[in-house]
Amino acid sequence: MRGDDRRAIGLIISLVLINLCGCASTQETSTIQQSVGMLYDRQQNLERRVDSFDAQAKRGGDLYARLEALQVQVGALNGRIEQLEHRIEQMNRAASPPPQPPSQSQTTSESPPMPPPIAVAPPPPPGAVSPAQAPPPPTATAPERENPEKVLFERANQLFQQGKYDLARKEYQNLLAKYPKSEFAEEALFSTGECFFGDKRYQDSIEVYQQVLDRYPKGKKVSGALLKQGSAFQLLGDNTAARILYERLVEKYPGTSQAQAAEKKLKQMP
Repeated sequence: MRGDDRRAIGLIISLVLINLCGCASTQETSTIQQSVGMLYDRQQNLERRVDSFDAQAKRGGDLYARLEALQVQVGALNGRIEQLEHRIEQMNRAASPPPQPPSQSQTTSESPPMPPPIAVAPPPPPGAVSPAQAPPPPTATAPERENPEKVLFERANQLFQQGKYDLARKEYQNLLAKYPKSEFAEEALFSTGECFFGDKRYQDSIEVYQQVLDRYPKGKKVSGALLKQGSAFQLLGDNTAARILYERLVEKYPGTSQAQAAEKKLKQMP
């Protein structure tokens, strides 16, 4: 109850008391005064209870406001967790591609044809040139003698240097499909991510870099994959994920050129 309301009620009671005292007997006046005193007491008790309820309501309102703020924060955290879980699930699916049937060229390159059976030649007629005297067959050219895995890899590198990222990526993927255990496999997989990055397909590059980290945890491209993965997240606007990757790179691979680049990026981040 407000102070103005209390003063108004007190004034009304006083006026009633004055009017009644002017037209009532002494006994009646005493009775009325006692009743008025009881009313004052009840009024004060009610005022104290109202003040107590007001204070409790104010505290309850503060607690409710804090509870709503906490619920908003929890909801934001849950949304962020769901996004990260979805991203991890995508990375895991991308890290385990379905098996592909061998292509015709793979079958041809990995399964050389059986040599024909050796036939016993009849003796040459008089005056004919014997096989021992015949000229040797032409030898294979240099590209034919060269490692086919290296040929594919160098062809893909040449396309990449020319900025033909889509064609280079297909060559790298062709190499990985034909020769998954090749000595060039790790670098070809990393370069596949670089092709996506060059085409500004940052989400695809993140998934490929994650495959490098999963398949070659002790490989020579791990620090580079962490740096480029952080850069891709930063370009997508996810500074939190980028910061985590940069800090991980600095912690696990200190002194490397990639760690130095990550430290520089951390200093530039807001």
